[in-house]
Amino acid sequence: MTLQEWIYHWEEGTGAKLLKVAAAILAFVALAALFDALAYESFSSEEAMETAQLARNLARGNGYTTQSIRPLSIYLLRQQAPPGQAAGVPLQPMPDLSTPPAYPVLLAGLMAVLPFNFAASQFWYFAPERWIAVFNQVLFFVAVLLLFCIARRLFDLRVAWLSAVLFTVSNLFWKFTVSGLSTLWLMVVFLAAVLCLVRLQEREQARRAGFGSAALAALAGVGVGVGALSRYAFIWMIIPVLLFIGWVAPRGRARLCAVAGAAFLLLLGPWIARNLVLSGTCFGTASYAILGEAHPFEEDTLERSFDPQSGLRRMGPLDVVDKFVSNAREMWLNELPRLGGNWVSAFFLAGLLMPFRNPALGRMRIFLLCSMALLFVVQAAGQTHLSSDSPEINSENLLVLLAPLVFVYGVAFFYTLLDQLQLGTAEARGAVVALFVLVASAPLVMSLLVGHPPAPHTPYSPLGIQRVAQFMRPQEFMVSDIPAAVAWYGDRQCGWLPLDDEREFYQFNSLKPIKAVYLTQRTTNSRFLSQMMLNPKSWGHFVVECEGHGEVPTGFPLTNAPLFLLPDQMLLSDQARWRMPPPNP
Repeated sequence: MTLQEWIYHWEEGTGAKLLKVAAAILAFVALAALFDALAYESFSSEEAMETAQLARNLARGNGYTTQSIRPLSIYLLRQQAPPGQAAGVPLQPMPDLSTPPAYPVLLAGLMAVLPFNFAASQFWYFAPERWIAVFNQVLFFVAVLLLFCIARRLFDLRVAWLSAVLFTVSNLFWKFTVSGLSTLWLMVVFLAAVLCLVRLQEREQARRAGFGSAALAALAGVGVGVGALSRYAFIWMIIPVLLFIGWVAPRGRARLCAVAGAAFLLLLGPWIARNLVLSGTCFGTASYAILGEAHPFEEDTLERSFDPQSGLRRMGPLDVVDKFVSNAREMWLNELPRLGGNWVSAFFLAGLLMPFRNPALGRMRIFLLCSMALLFVVQAAGQTHLSSDSPEINSENLLVLLAPLVFVYGVAFFYTLLDQLQLGTAEARGAVVALFVLVASAPLVMSLLVGHPPAPHTPYSPLGIQRVAQFMRPQEFMVSDIPAAVAWYGDRQCGWLPLDDEREFYQFNSLKPIKAVYLTQRTTNSRFLSQMMLNPKSWGHFVVECEGHGEVPTGFPLTNAPLFLLPDQMLLSDQARWRMPPPNP
């Protein structure tokens, strides 16, 4: 290679591209390190803890079983148990009926490879959650690459780079990386499926022969199937995917749609069959999501119920309609205008008035709009207490999956406006682009400056929960208002707190003997009047009675309580376990 060729290689050729890629990787790693150092948060979602403990059980070879036990799961399992075996269901290892398997299987593989240490050492820091956060940040980088490829094929290089940069500096997605939720994984799956659709559209426009179109259609179907096995609500995305395939491929419409649908069903079918055998439902407890938060199943009442039929008899169709309308109104006012967590979505919405000369761009935009309308309805209908506990960072936030594509079309409209400004120099254009990036990244910058100190009164203290859980032997059973946290941090079986301290508690105790009740700030911080005093069957009222009289109500079977947890928390046990030597693990 001559000197001139060597210089060209590093200035314009392959070497220059490698330098750009290396610089992008280093910049992303530096930003991830900065975010983890300044704005890292431990898990605050029960769902993340539920998924993590499920993955740990898989990594240990215990099968798809859970230590966080819902009364609703027991009800479904007992309904499907063979005659004479229903009573023994709660005493067996509990198969999980709530969480789809794809993301827990990924985390289980991660736990089998990396040196996970599940011993808590500090109040807010838990080492396994750091590893999971790093894994999600790797997935985030993969999502950025996929978005770059999609934008490059739809538009041009400058739209691709700016879309990737804006996606990378969005504070919302960095929050998802440390949340422990499957959102970044699902986003990777969705963007991979969209890339297959984009390439399929290119092939059909060029009228290329061969099996390439069928392979791309099958991959798109597999992508939606994997997405549905990551989050059940994503199953509805097969509708716009099949419609798009039929639209862009008029020559082999029926064949390609059949290939995509068959790939989707072959992947999803075995898991649905497993759920039907165990619970009689396609998606386990998630099949009842449309009823969650509707009267009379407010908050987490449905999952804590041993017999949902009594509530169903009191529910009318208008209760579900009221829930949908209320959620849809809130989403329309708050979530849609700030989709993706910054102002780029405003450019997308304004750009809807701009027609495209390239029909491929118009078709993909219509696909995006149809997907947005569909997921809007699905999200409004399926929201449960998870969205109330964490309004923005939760697995029921489906619209956030479309934010990367919204960025692409928003950036394309931004460049259309920028071209019309006719700025005289490249420096002026660069300054406008830099200002655009700065405004979009402002939430992330402020998040890094402010940081996220641990909440002073959070019930999710890994060390505290682990100490309480270690009072129990591995095979003993307790119930709590933070069951997933006890299962994840404490590595003990824990049931969801029964609906009341009377009938429901004794019913649970008759099925699976309860050795302890662990109540945290989720109960003790309840509203004093409406949630404690005016509801005599609530656990909040139970706590007030215990503290007011200095003893548990007459007849309650668990009478021992340590004083060192009061007044924030309360542990009631069958014996003074904290005075005994710790049980063998």
